[in-house]
Amino acid sequence: MATKRILKWEDMQSHEDYLEERQSYTDEKARKLGYPSAEVLRLSDHLSQIADEWRTTKDSKLVVEYQQTLYKMILKGYDVDILPIQDQLSTELMPDLPPPPVRAAILQAYDKLTI
Repeated sequence: MATKRILKWEDMQSHEDYLEERQSYTDEKARKLGYPSAEVLRLSDHLSQIADEWRTTKDSKLVVEYQQTLYKMILKGYDVDILPIQDQLSTELMPDLPPPPVRAAILQAYDKLTI
């Protein structure tokens, strides 16, 4: 039988320390957390920070950065269906999904199949 580990106050880690630790995660560790790669994990952390800052400032420049970051994540294998609600912007500011280049490729492939 496994021994229970009792957590102590000293075991607590600050949010900043946790994010710093995640910067050194390998692809293997990122995949264990459900990300396709460590790069996508880091992009996800950045996306969370952008969303948090946008909620505070409502700066439209952050919306553009958010959309670009999310598109990069998708193109690198991120499943947007698992995007946590806290990492999303308001509905009207969320980017078109799939991204326009991907949508165009899908439509082009579909056209070839239906001809």
